[in-house]
Amino acid sequence: MKILTYLFLIMAILCRSSAYSQVYHRYIVKAFSKACSILDGVPIEGHKLCLIPKNKNGLPVVMCEYSNGIWFNEYNNDEKLAILEELLSFDGDTSICSKKVCNYGSKKFKKPKTILYTTQIDALYLFTNLVVSYYAPNYCPFPVLFDRKEKKEINDCQEKISQIFKIYRECLIGLRINGVKKFKVPLNDEKYEWFSTQAVVFGYYKPNFWINGIYPSGRTTGVCVE
Repeated sequence: MKILTYLFLIMAILCRSSAYSQVYHRYIVKAFSKACSILDGVPIEGHKLCLIPKNKNGLPVVMCEYSNGIWFNEYNNDEKLAILEELLSFDGDTSICSKKVCNYGSKKFKKPKTILYTTQIDALYLFTNLVVSYYAPNYCPFPVLFDRKEKKEINDCQEKISQIFKIYRECLIGLRINGVKKFKVPLNDEKYEWFSTQAVVFGYYKPNFWINGIYPSGRTTGVCVE
């Protein structure tokens, strides 16, 4: 019980622990960590991506969760697009994420079989949370990608993941051309989605559904609920 309590505290706060070895990109820090998750009583050794606050005091801090939206809002729109582009540079990065699969949804949803995931999935999931913001708890409850037609989880399928990165690059191109005031969710066709998404229930795939700007959510997002 003490171990679980300690783990939850680590996940809830910004970590400056020596457990982190940070590699800085312009906007994103990739940190090696043993402090984000425990699996079968053993800390998961891996990496975690996190947005670097623009108005930071001293060294950047690292967050085990995905609630980076408030830092994202510190940047102007051109910088936000550069951040999203930097996240897409992790395509093909198969290093293990230090966070195990967790439910970031608005309630308890059907859980995937996948337990661990890679940095490239971490990058896509952080991109998604930053862009869809308020809608994240129902649009992408788990950092697990799903093939709708084959009805299977695909976090371990590089070919399909590369296809999804291509879709996200097209999404980014659309944001650059059309601006960030009105846009679609990144995955909105019949092929790929985030596991247990409620997109159909809430109408996120409908032609008349638009997200009206990249802004911080008024609700809690990106925090593990189970």
